[in-house]
Amino acid sequence: MIPIGRSAKLISIILFVGMATSFCASKNFITVNYQLPEEPKITGETAVSIDFKDSREDPAIVTKAAKMALKDFSGNFTLVVQKNDEKRLVGAFSLQSMITQIFKHRLENAGIAVAPEGQSRETVLEIILKAFKLDLVERKWVINVTYQANLIRQNRFIAGETVTGSAERLRVVDNKYAERLIGELITDVVNRLNLSELFK
Repeated sequence: MIPIGRSAKLISIILFVGMATSFCASKNFITVNYQLPEEPKITGETAVSIDFKDSREDPAIVTKAAKMALKDFSGNFTLVVQKNDEKRLVGAFSLQSMITQIFKHRLENAGIAVAPEGQSRETVLEIILKAFKLDLVERKWVINVTYQANLIRQNRFIAGETVTGSAERLRVVDNKYAERLIGELITDVVNRLNLSELFK
């Protein structure tokens, strides 16, 4: 029989190893939490289409340093959309599909209906992604995002806005801070787009 003192110590060691293993465990996706803003409704706008275009010079989502830290990251994301204190798991997406979904939720939150994928409308919100890169520099997660949003009606350019942002956060034990950083920056750059000005 193991003495009580040694038994408690053994249990503590097992729990510590288990926690350490869970912290270091890798996964092949990144969870992104997008926070919807409180904003006025845009009235009088018929359903719009979202047209995503990827114009990044480097298609890699993460740098080599970040990829080594993330280990099994496949380039896919799990999207969670939050409104006030309510969170909803939307699904798993590629980068292109995730950004399209985020803008769909942003438009619908502002009262603008979005046509189903594949259905065209006279009014199109064109999202051109120019930069999206997650890096790990001196134990800090660094992310940069830039996109151009264009409103097009009947194949004519109406208005546009370029939004860019960057952020960094110290890397701790696991990679949750990378997920939090991406979610915070995506929330910032998407919500900075002035829909009222764009659709006026």
